[in-house]
Amino acid sequence: MSEARVSNSNSFVRRVIRKIIVLSLIALAGLIVMSMTAPLPTHLGARDGKLAPLPDSPNCVSSMTDKSAAMMEPLNVDSIEQPLAQLKQAIQSAIPEARLVTESENYLHYEFTSFLFRFVDDGEFLLDAENQLVHFRSSSRVGYSDMGANRKRIEKIRSALAK
Repeated sequence: MSEARVSNSNSFVRRVIRKIIVLSLIALAGLIVMSMTAPLPTHLGARDGKLAPLPDSPNCVSSMTDKSAAMMEPLNVDSIEQPLAQLKQAIQSAIPEARLVTESENYLHYEFTSFLFRFVDDGEFLLDAENQLVHFRSSSRVGYSDMGANRKRIEKIRSALAK
């Protein structure tokens, strides 16, 4: 191969790589803007002792779902008198940047914002006082995959509750 062809080939490859990088950055910026401007979902909250069903995307987990890939066991609370106070303390300990949005006598709704890309996830917690359990639903507001972020977050909260 001649030196000119090799040079042209390398130049073409560099241009293609630059375009891929630029398009990836534009797509990422779009996701960040969508996440930061996504409105609070209207379907959240407890109705008839249940949390909302999960979407079909893999960016969520719940203790009240029949989808095996998204199912997790409910959280155990050992404080009979103030189980939600115990849960709030565990969440604050495990995820200090969590923001409490809604609180009632048996329900908590938190917003969890990722550090780097500022994606917002909604975490809901519903107390089953009779069984000393807290059911939960944790779901991303935008996007399709969360790379396991919601599952990891719930496990951090579970660990903090166990301490």
